[in-house]
Formats: sequence, C-alpha cells, structure tokens
Amino acid sequence: MRKKMYPVIASLMAVIFILASGGFTFAAAAAKESGKVIQAKDPNKVPASAKGRDTLIVGSASWNGVFNPIYSSSVYDSWAMTLIYDGGLMTNDDAGNPIKYMATDYSISKDGKTYTFKINKNIKFSNGDPVTAQDFANTYNALADPKYDGPRMDAVENLAGYQEYHKGYAKTFKAIKVIDDYTISFTEQNIKASALLQDFIYAPLNHKVFAFKKGGVAMMKKLYETGVGAGPYKLVKNVPGQYISFAKNENYWKGAPKIEKVIMKLTNSSNNIQEITTGGTDIDKIGAKVKNIEMLSAAGFLDLHLYIANAYSYMGLNLRNPKLADKRVRQAIMYGINRAGFVKAYYSDYGSVCNAPVSPVSWAYTEDVNQYAYDAKKADSLLDAAGWKKNSDGYRYKDGTKFTLNYMTSTGSAYYDTLIPIAKENLKAIGIDLVVEQMEFSTLSDKVFKDRKFEAYSMGWSLSIDPDPSGIFSKSQDVPNGFNSVGWVNPVSEQLMKAGLKEPDQAKRKAIYQKWVKLANEELPYVFLSQANDMYVVSSRVKNAHYGPYRDWTVEIEKLELAK
Repeated sequence: MRKKMYPVIASLMAVIFILASGGFTFAAAAAKESGKVIQAKDPNKVPASAKGRDTLIVGSASWNGVFNPIYSSSVYDSWAMTLIYDGGLMTNDDAGNPIKYMATDYSISKDGKTYTFKINKNIKFSNGDPVTAQDFANTYNALADPKYDGPRMDAVENLAGYQEYHKGYAKTFKAIKVIDDYTISFTEQNIKASALLQDFIYAPLNHKVFAFKKGGVAMMKKLYETGVGAGPYKLVKNVPGQYISFAKNENYWKGAPKIEKVIMKLTNSSNNIQEITTGGTDIDKIGAKVKNIEMLSAAGFLDLHLYIANAYSYMGLNLRNPKLADKRVRQAIMYGINRAGFVKAYYSDYGSVCNAPVSPVSWAYTEDVNQYAYDAKKADSLLDAAGWKKNSDGYRYKDGTKFTLNYMTSTGSAYYDTLIPIAKENLKAIGIDLVVEQMEFSTLSDKVFKDRKFEAYSMGWSLSIDPDPSGIFSKSQDVPNGFNSVGWVNPVSEQLMKAGLKEPDQAKRKAIYQKWVKLANEELPYVFLSQANDMYVVSSRVKNAHYGPYRDWTVEIEKLELAK
C-alpha cells in the first residue's frame, strides 16, 4: 500500500509475497481478527545496538529501483517512491473510504463526469518549489502520452479525449484543465464509480524538474532517482541488493518527520527474523506463521500487528499457450493441487485457500463460488475430456507431446520452498510434469510482464481498495508491461467490468462484481492459491505505529517516533 493509505497503484499491483519460515503458538482466532496486535511483553529488551539510533530501519524484499509514481510496479519500489513523492489529490481512511489528501476540497458535476479539485496551497517539493495544478497536470499528461509504456494507463483511459491524445493527433489532453495555480479539473468520458480511489491518487511530478512534453515520457525513466518529490523524505542513496537511505524533508507539508533518517534494508525469509530480533531492523513484514509468531514473541520487545491481507497469491497460466487455452485444463490443475494441504502446511491457521481474485476484506467478496476442493479423480476426468491421455509412464500426452508445465517462481521464498514439492507431486499424480525454474524477482517480473516468455509462474497481488479488476484483467492491459500477463480477454468479463465502473450505487456494483468473481472462478485465468494474514513486526522503540489492510508502514510516517 502507498502512503496515505491508498493502494500502491491505481488498480492493483504486482508483488511477490516473500514470506518467512520460523515459529510460536497462540490462539488461532486472534490471527483472523483484522487489527489484532500482540503487544511486546518486555519493551525494555530492545537490543543495545538499536537503542538511541536516530534511524528507522525497515526490512524489505528486493526492489527494482523504479521510484516514480507512474512507473513503480512492485510493493517495495512503491514504498520508496511514496517516501519521496507522497500521495495524490485523494486517499482513503482506515476503513477504505475516499478522503481528501492534497486536495482541500473537490466537487463532482451533476452528470458525474467532471471532478474539480482545490489544491492545498501549503505543499512544497523537497527543493522548495510549490506544488501547483500544473504539477498534477504533468503527471496525468505523462500517463496519457503516446509513448507511455508503464502499467498505470487505466487511470487516464476513461478521460475525455484520451484516444485522440494517446494516438498522437491531438496536441493537448482536453480532459485536463488547469483552472488556476491551485485548481484543476478532470472530465471522464463515461461515469467511473471508482475514480476517486483509483484515478486521483497519483503524486504530482514537479513540472520544472520533470519537464514533460508530449512524446517525451521516456525521459522520466532516466529520472527514477532524481528524488525531487513532495514526500516526507528525500532519497539519499540506493544501493541495489543492499539498502536505500533517506533523509527527512524539512519542507514536508504535514510537518517535518520526527525521525531523521530511514533505511530500507534488504531482508528475506532466511534472515528477517534474525535481523529484527537482534535490532538490525525496526519494522519488517513477516509471514504470519505459528513458528514465526512464537520466535518473535519470545524476543519480548516486538509488537505484532496482525490483519487479513487485502491480497492473494496465485499461479499465472499463459492462456496464449494452446495447452493452457482450454479452461478444462486450468480447472484440472486447480483441482489437482492440494491447496488446502499446502495452506495448512505453510500458514497453519494464519491463511486460507483462495478461490477467486478478491480478498475477504473487500465489500465485493463472496464465498458463493466453486471451492475446487482437492480432487485428483475430477482433475483426471477433465484432462481426459480435454484430450490429454495418460501413457504407460504415468504422464499425459496429446498429439505425441508430453504435458510438461514450465513453472517459474522467485528465489529466497519459504512460501515457494513449501509449495513446489507439493505441487510437483500432486501434478505428477494426474500426469503433468511440473518443471520448476527459480530466479530473482526482477528477472521473473521482466519475463512475465515485459517479455511474456512463460508458461506458468507465481506471484501475488496486493489489491486496491476498490474491487474494480480492470487494472489487471482488462483487454487494454494485455500489452507488454501491462498487468494482464496471462492474456485472459473474455467478452463477458469486459462487459461486467465496464458495467461495474458505470454504476454509482455500491449495492448494485457489488452484484456486478460478484458475477465477475464467479466468472473468473469458472474461467480460471489463474490457479488461485492462498490468502494470508499479514503481519507487521515492530520494535517497541517505534512509537505511534498501527497497520491494517489499507495502511502500510509508510502511512503517516511523519508521526512515528523513536524511543530514546
């Protein structure tokens, strides 16, 4: 999630869940409560190495170094980006309702299409330049640029005149009007019910630093580390694979942060518990597993913030591949993996099986879908019907070709170390040879989203507050660097997504999205794997911290203090 409690991206955001191994036992029911905090038993046990340190050190999985509001596409990049650039005109409260952020006021026209925002006149960039309407126009013009090749185009695609501007023949983007230095308006082509929390959350890009002109959006990629934003911290140094350091922004519009320095330090499942229990880090997001909780609680000085994640993990299947284009094959794989057994083995009581692309914390959630309980016989039947027949070697063949499924995951993840042997054994039992390749997340991300060179892979989605799924599954995302990496383009899906965006009544939207969820559950663009309870582990030397499904560690970081 991004600072100010809005989603990491306008719709949904790709993130691989790098979860930990390790161990503690406490009541399972507690972990299922959103907002449950297990308080430190002995705050005085803070390691001497951390006491008195004026730097907040946050453990983070690997980042790509894309620190730009319109290009960052992983949770970890977005953490750094948010510290530097802050949020947009709107954000959300802890319950997920839209509230003003950099806007002091806003209005919506009677026809529901034009949004006009008044901008706070007291906001400055870290270099002292005032934040104005032109800076927000700069951001959205860049998103609509003909040469924009990032994943955020869904924030502007519905704006009036987008096609004319994006295709290159319009000189100006007519949907955006800079009314005066501190007033800006955006006009939608059609009513978009999710606009406040999906479109107007992007940080302003200083038009003096990012001197964007139509056709020149590529220059922004060269400025990922320029660091002139309006956020609470300024970028000091990025050392890939080690750390990112930040210094507080004295010009921050909500008041200079109380903590002088912040460091994002690379951690993973092999060292994150050791780092935080020995004082090497102050905050880390660690898998909510029984053994992890036991070990972390035993340290005495750590607060454990548990909540149901607005997220899910999945196995993506390339539907462009003929052997995966038949939904019976995808359904067979879903039936054929003992997902409940995996979830029990990995999470114990701190996770659940996922059957559709929506979290239990969402108002669009429904359990009225096929549960795909583990059923090898059902999987065999579906594969037989799809023309994949078992040979004497136990594997399936069609037209002389063996059913081999090449499956890519990231390295350094206890989650996949647990999943892979289960999936491999289960799929072998139904005649599919799962061939596994593990690699660094950045490499995996390029293969999946940029190059589309994969058969199957696993990642996770950290979801936006609004349940609109078009940011992943729309036809417009089925392009290089778009999020529809699997190529699921379904006419009924497209119709439902468009209907959901046009419907302002939430109860009616809920009915629409639940129809869409059932369709996704039947068509299975993914093999849905698990939904987890998230856990932030926080040293008791960090004061004023609280987290939840719509609130990560960057939210209101200016209020955090370090005990002396």
